[in-house]
Amino acid sequence: MDWSPVAEPAAITVGVLDGVHRGHRTLLERLTTDGLVPTVVTFEPHPVEVLSPGVPPRLITTIDERIELLDSLGVSMVAVLDLAEIRDLAPEEFVSEVLVGRLGAKRIVAGVDFQFGKNRAGSIAMLWSQADELGFVVDVVDLVVSNGTVSSSRIRGLIESQRVAEAAELLGARYRLTSQVVAGDKRGRAIGFPTANLVPPQRKVIPGDGVYAAYARVGGKVHRAAVNVGVRPTFGGGDRLIEAYLIDFDGDLYGEQLTVEFVENLRDELRFESTDELVARMDHDIVETRAILESTPSNMS
Repeated sequence: MDWSPVAEPAAITVGVLDGVHRGHRTLLERLTTDGLVPTVVTFEPHPVEVLSPGVPPRLITTIDERIELLDSLGVSMVAVLDLAEIRDLAPEEFVSEVLVGRLGAKRIVAGVDFQFGKNRAGSIAMLWSQADELGFVVDVVDLVVSNGTVSSSRIRGLIESQRVAEAAELLGARYRLTSQVVAGDKRGRAIGFPTANLVPPQRKVIPGDGVYAAYARVGGKVHRAAVNVGVRPTFGGGDRLIEAYLIDFDGDLYGEQLTVEFVENLRDELRFESTDELVARMDHDIVETRAILESTPSNMS
């Protein structure tokens, strides 16, 4: 923690907030009710990388994506902590030294299941026990429920099982990932469907193998896209790729940063007996993608 104590009193919530989903947004709404500086304390790297080194985190949002979302939702200050630096702080020390001492907490907004400090020993009851002495109030928020508790782990599971439309409902936004367009084997171009090929980002959760209706954002423009996630079994398989066919687009995207927003799953990735069968199915996929996106706005939050 190399930042100095802040001067203005703050309303604070603490958590990874991976995805900044509807449950997180309920916490954020409570930060802006009384003129205090809306502040989020989050973590980078993801705590799983600190507690279980070598285990990939499967992020819904990178730290940059998370900060951008928080800013768009009215958060004025984001304090990014490395869990390795504070993991040995007792819960009482975390509150007094970090939340109050460094960040000027006058109100702490937390879910009913909030745990913090060394060995996650801190609780809502502990916050209440410190509140009068340290001069803050505790605002407890119930968990958000939508056919079950809204949680980052549940959303990851939906994305990985192709259920991206359901994930978007819980996120309050479409699931998206960004990667650089790389050269492929040009098979798509040879059969009339040139694709922008993306290597799946290592730290991001990847949708289950299949074909999706999506929006692609590149160079400040939005394009309708049919996107395949998988290994291309019709051509013998290979490394996992994300291949985006931008509908009605003609141009060179090599080297560009392209963002895919997944709207709806169309089908599993399939192995076809011939290229003609593949092309016929891709024609059908594009017709279906057009129909889905005609009734789906491109500007979902």
